[in-house]
Amino acid sequence: MTLNFVLGKNQFDHHQKMMELFQEDYQKDPNGQFFFLVPNHIKFESEINILKSFDKGGDKLIATNNVQTFSFSRLAWYFLRSSSDYNVETLTQTKSAMLLKEIVQSHKADLKIFRGMIDKPGFIDQMISQFNEFLNGAVQPDDIEAVLDNNGDGIFADKIQELNLIYSDYLQKIQAYNTNDFQLNSLADFLNQKIKTSEYHFYIEGFSTFTATELNLVKTMILNSGNLNVSLVLEKSSLNSTDKSDFFYRPISTYQQLHDFATQQQLATHSYFADKLRINSDLAILEDYWIQSSGVGAIKKSVLDDKNNVQIWKATDKQTEVSAVSSYIRRMVARKDYRYNDFLIVARNLSEYGSFIESFMKNNEVPYFIDLQKKMANHPFKRLIDLLFAIHDKGMQEDDVIGMLRTELLIPVEFKDDIIGFRQAVDLTENYALANGLTKHNWLGDNFKPNVKFDQKQDQVRIQEYQQINLIKNFVKTISQKLDKFLDDSATSTDSATALYEFLTKNGVFEVLLKWQQQATIQKNLTLANQPEQIVSLFNQILDEYVTVFGNQQFDSNDFIGILDAAFESATYSQIPSTLDAVSISEIGMIQPNNRKITFILGSTTNNMPGATVSNNLVTDDERGFLNENLSEGKFLKESDEIVNNSEPFLHDITFTTGSKRLIFTYPNLTEDNKKLEISSYVKRIQEHFALNIEDKLASPLVDDPDDDQNYSHVLEYVGSKTSTLNYLIRVSRAAIDRKQDIPATWNYVKNRLTQQAPETTDFALGSLDYQNKPYDLRPETVDALYEKNLNISISQLETFYMNEYEYFLKYGLRIHPRQLFEITPAQTGSIFHAVLDGLVKYLNTNDQKLVDFDDTEITNLVVDLFKEQVSLPENKIFNSSARMLYISTKLQSTLVQLVKNMKIQYRRNKFVPKKSEVTFGRMEQVDLKGLVYKDVALGHDINVRGKIDRIDEMTLADMTYLAIIDYKSSERNFSFPQFLDGITMQMPTYIQDLNQNLELFKTPETDIKIGGALYEHIVNPFVRLTKSSVPVEQKILNKFKLQGLLLNDEELLDNFDKDARTAKDIRTARSPVVSFGKNDVIDDKQMAMILKYNDHLIRNAGEKIYSGKLNLNPYRYQKLTALQYSDYRSIFEFDAMLPENEYHDIINYNKNDVLDKIEKVLGGEE
Repeated sequence: MTLNFVLGKNQFDHHQKMMELFQEDYQKDPNGQFFFLVPNHIKFESEINILKSFDKGGDKLIATNNVQTFSFSRLAWYFLRSSSDYNVETLTQTKSAMLLKEIVQSHKADLKIFRGMIDKPGFIDQMISQFNEFLNGAVQPDDIEAVLDNNGDGIFADKIQELNLIYSDYLQKIQAYNTNDFQLNSLADFLNQKIKTSEYHFYIEGFSTFTATELNLVKTMILNSGNLNVSLVLEKSSLNSTDKSDFFYRPISTYQQLHDFATQQQLATHSYFADKLRINSDLAILEDYWIQSSGVGAIKKSVLDDKNNVQIWKATDKQTEVSAVSSYIRRMVARKDYRYNDFLIVARNLSEYGSFIESFMKNNEVPYFIDLQKKMANHPFKRLIDLLFAIHDKGMQEDDVIGMLRTELLIPVEFKDDIIGFRQAVDLTENYALANGLTKHNWLGDNFKPNVKFDQKQDQVRIQEYQQINLIKNFVKTISQKLDKFLDDSATSTDSATALYEFLTKNGVFEVLLKWQQQATIQKNLTLANQPEQIVSLFNQILDEYVTVFGNQQFDSNDFIGILDAAFESATYSQIPSTLDAVSISEIGMIQPNNRKITFILGSTTNNMPGATVSNNLVTDDERGFLNENLSEGKFLKESDEIVNNSEPFLHDITFTTGSKRLIFTYPNLTEDNKKLEISSYVKRIQEHFALNIEDKLASPLVDDPDDDQNYSHVLEYVGSKTSTLNYLIRVSRAAIDRKQDIPATWNYVKNRLTQQAPETTDFALGSLDYQNKPYDLRPETVDALYEKNLNISISQLETFYMNEYEYFLKYGLRIHPRQLFEITPAQTGSIFHAVLDGLVKYLNTNDQKLVDFDDTEITNLVVDLFKEQVSLPENKIFNSSARMLYISTKLQSTLVQLVKNMKIQYRRNKFVPKKSEVTFGRMEQVDLKGLVYKDVALGHDINVRGKIDRIDEMTLADMTYLAIIDYKSSERNFSFPQFLDGITMQMPTYIQDLNQNLELFKTPETDIKIGGALYEHIVNPFVRLTKSSVPVEQKILNKFKLQGLLLNDEELLDNFDKDARTAKDIRTARSPVVSFGKNDVIDDKQMAMILKYNDHLIRNAGEKIYSGKLNLNPYRYQKLTALQYSDYRSIFEFDAMLPENEYHDIINYNKNDVLDKIEKVLGGEE
């Protein structure tokens, strides 16, 4: 019974010294049993290293069956595996959660502090974690009770008392289960009862601290073995320190606990100091300085023999950081005597790199193994279970239904062997669901039908799409009905769990998982291939445990899903490296085997190094301190945050000295949002002491051509796999083109090698350098296929063409449209406005009534009736779909009521009456007016212009009837002459033009007829600020509805457009709240004719350009407006005004007269 310590800094080879002790023990007791105990995390690699050590033993033969490498839990299994007391059911996290849930519910009435937390997500998991800490600390309820009895007035007493109440019941419940503390305590009992234990020899490596349960086991092993050997990273000078801020405090505490115990037991103890360097001299010098600078001894001046052994890299960003590391590793393996498993990459928080580190490794063809546990919570199977219950409990919400289908675990038999077809069908179904706002009633109702009747020949594609949509719809309906059968019934937990499993089996879910496993195996992806089996195994375990605990209780779906969530959230995959020769990627703080040669520390910034630990347990740091101070010897909880944070220098010392040859710190200069990051104070300290240079790792290589040696080295930094090297070649080539210079000769060499080795890929990638973001012109046959013989075009389409010619091509040539969503759009709001106002005009004309004769109440009632009629139509169902939509409906209705009331006031101030509304012209069904037809515009093509005039008002005077075109707008609008010059506002001139050619339809024998103007009417429920003003509020409101646009300069018309807009001398004033008489609104006959003629020119010009096949990406820009602001196609345009080939089509803000002068010149040139 001897206790041996192997001590020394981490730079020394503790394992080699441990193997020397082993060799001595083996020579003395060749028939003994030898056990190397290491953290479970590194057990496999430790065993390999120990076996390798035997190879170095010369001619000595060792019976390796007497030498075992175990973790503590595995050692317990080794000794107790045949014991019936040991072979009991293991307590899983899931079973713990179920038992605890029962306990806290039973104590709910007794709880005061925790009562409100019981049902909060994560509370049960926190409690399990806390109780595990108690168990690992060998703390029993009686221990806690004793502390409280002796310190009853403590401020923590009530909370801890309440927690102990639950803990006591919890221990009663788990007595029959195998827990970690149970395993270690059972092993301790076994060793205490074993007669012949002197043949056991234990060698403990890789620990700096132990839990109380582990420490008690170690003490038992000291008493019941030939000898026990413990390796600790600890300097001789610190052995007797009691300072909690000491660099070696954690291993000191462990050393002192074990040494004091051995002394009390009057056992022999020996301290051996490792003295052979495991790492090179430069890393040893670094460790010496690091310990000194952390408060252990005086700082001595020191110099590195080779500064390459400690490097600091500053990368542009995190992606560049990882790329530089992967390229370096690949280069070292290719050119030096290294293997991939000689490299270790660590980060404080690997999740910061999680989204891209694997892709960079794959891109550089560097094999890797991420040494972190991956949670099962994100697997499609877990999501499927959640969604099945959500579909049943939440009324078949659209996201839940589509999400269930997207898991691809439930597939209709029609698509069993056609996953591509299934995905397309789901895409179509999702589009339909998004556009129609489907509810449970829709999913369970009759087949979905289109809003229009399809032609059996012309619409074959659309008919087939609806068939696929309904196939998916009926599949969802069947799934829902099957779920209802066992979830609606009041069944026991056993029955419901059984029914769920049978549902998954009968619907082929497990078959799909098996198929996934087979596919991954064929693809040699062992990690992915192993997941389905582990997922199903976990699910079966959860069901078994659930039935055991809640079997006869009534099934509660919310509780079941909560348990399932907790179980999957805590469960992790057992990982299998795809190759033994792989770079290890891990986190600082995780124990690493000391067989690496080069260590990279990513993210060496002030944010990550040093780290700061803040506990988030049920028992706070202060409460833990209170318990630790009062617990009896041999019982203790976790260390305080203060001790953990004080141990940061020690933790980093272990990381710094993991690799034996080089240590490379890397950090990004910028965050994802381009904020500057500062280098870690730890690294800064090292850099300043050793005068290290900080190497810049740039996102793009330099284009300048320095001397040959420098350029050669610089280029090598970016040479990796063909794919990654090509990436940097592209960047260099682009920079050279921008600078109008040739790429450096070294990069030209790289280019030639890539062209030889991967010609197709290289040529394709290099072709991007000549790419310009501009569209190609269409071939004549493509133009004919897209636009056919004649162009049937609307005014809005013409305006779109002049706003951006390429958008016209996408929208009306290729007919690309954004996905429809079940939401109120400006177009839908406009449609209902137009429909109600159309109904109003038709009502007045049908009943031969005038709006001016209605009072406000009658107007309100009429508009409300018309509005209700419209929102009841199927196409407007969205307005009744929710409380929010009903609220929006009332606001729209109020807006219309206010508009019509002000229309009445306008009609009172003139003699206009609404003659017609929603007047269609052109090639439409049931057109009211003939359209505009332009013959033989471009190589025999005709242009047929169609449109719809919102309203035509009529005013009859003594010998003349005037027509006014009214166009409704949801925003204030006037006629913009600069925009008309460039074709952006063609609507009003086109309406005038078409109405002009159809005037005979409105003519009466009594009077002549002419068009008096085309005006915009603002649909608004205005906000009017109340101020001390002589202007009546009614007039202020009326002013908000002022008509603006084009008005003919006809004195009789203008005098009668607002009869109340007169001065005291009965002279017309320009200040009318009804219509704008401004200089930009009023035009004479000659100007009107010129505008209409130029409108003809714009239409013909658009037709010629469209049929020419020339495509231009030329969005307009007018003051602060551009054609890109509200475009649905920006992701396709990729327009960038910084590119020389991308330019805005700027509209100059000319005044009215300048525009007319330019129009005259254009028209004069045509003549």
